[in-house]
Amino acid sequence: MVFNRFRILLSTFIRRSNFFYLFLLPNCRALFLNKITFKKRLEIQQHTVCTGKGYVEIGYDCLFGYKIGGFNRRGSIEIQARYDNSRIKIGDNVKTNNNIFLLAANYIEIGDNSLIGQNVTVMDHEAHGIEPHNRNQLGEIGKVIIGLNVWIGNNVVILKNSEIGDNSIVATGAVVSGKFPPNVIIGGVPAKILKSI
Repeated sequence: MVFNRFRILLSTFIRRSNFFYLFLLPNCRALFLNKITFKKRLEIQQHTVCTGKGYVEIGYDCLFGYKIGGFNRRGSIEIQARYDNSRIKIGDNVKTNNNIFLLAANYIEIGDNSLIGQNVTVMDHEAHGIEPHNRNQLGEIGKVIIGLNVWIGNNVVILKNSEIGDNSIVATGAVVSGKFPPNVIIGGVPAKILKSI
């Protein structure tokens, strides 16, 4: 009872704070360093860090990390809206496994009811320029849109200017770059449509 009251107090405080540790389960904590809002019942089962200067919005009933999902204690989830105008929007009822990295220089959106496997990286930009003389500068910036009810398998990388349609599945180990319609299974390096659902 005392713990529940404390958790409600922490949830209220974290919405008004730019720096706070939130302990939800033993050995699991969240460190929020930027502008973040979440609606209700955010559950964290792996160390989660939210950094950057931008804005992160998390919907209802989301779960970050999975205690029995493997590698839970040897990793973390990082959500980074890197710059002032960067934005990451996570819909309602989004569930992730462990060791997820979301990095936005511009915009990343994850639709409601999506499932994200272990060791998934989502980036909306090239971290370095392509030309040799531009390697120490930020490369091209785009955005990433993941539709509703998308299932992303383990060890997937999603790159800039990618769009994944509603109800689609991204197979394990895929490297996604480009636009994909709803209701398909995609996989491979680079990812392509394998079959319709």
